[in-house]
Amino acid sequence: MRGVFITGTDTSVGKTIVCGLLAGFLRESGVNAITQKWVQTGEGGRHADLGMHRRLMGLPEDVPEDALKDLCPYRFAYPSSPHLAAKREGKVVDPAVIEAAYRRLESAHDIVLVEGSGGILVPLAKGLSVCDLVARLGLSVLIVVKNRLGCVNHALLTVEAVSQRDIPVEGLIFNRVNEEESQSPEELLVDNIRTVEEITGVPVLGEVPFLADPVNDAEMFLPVGKAFFERWKSA
Repeated sequence: MRGVFITGTDTSVGKTIVCGLLAGFLRESGVNAITQKWVQTGEGGRHADLGMHRRLMGLPEDVPEDALKDLCPYRFAYPSSPHLAAKREGKVVDPAVIEAAYRRLESAHDIVLVEGSGGILVPLAKGLSVCDLVARLGLSVLIVVKNRLGCVNHALLTVEAVSQRDIPVEGLIFNRVNEEESQSPEELLVDNIRTVEEITGVPVLGEVPFLADPVNDAEMFLPVGKAFFERWKSA
């Protein structure tokens, strides 16, 4: 398992935090882990998500431009799906550029954790979805689920889309993204996890509680990190 693609059941489900915390945990465990973001949209074209990864990993957020070409090959200012953000700047996302960047990181690290943009079927370019490129590169997938009312359907659809393309699913991580939703009825949130795992047969690696300060609350991620690490070691 040299590369894992971290996708979500929707946008704003906490992929960035999970990716950064997982990379930080692996590095603390002696694994030479690195993160990558294929396409960053919004944030004025800055590498915001990658910067958060690095902050959670204890690395400098600022990255030299020559390193960014591999860590975050495409950055667009408009906050939208990659294909539209690129089109607005007169550009096209080239899968060959992303593959070359990924392969360079893969050759130099034990594991590359790639954070996706939105969900797994988001279009990168005409006729090319995120899922298409994940399959092309031979990555496995880790799915982040925002634990709330309605997430069961989103999770099942995501697992189905990935499985239909014969992409291995390493597991699901449920996430209590914000304080308000983390206070939903406990019976509902617990049943979401049980139901998705029962129907899909995909292991749930744990649930991330609401983290008011992900950097200082990183210890609350430890059970999830350990569950993934054990799976990674046995792969």
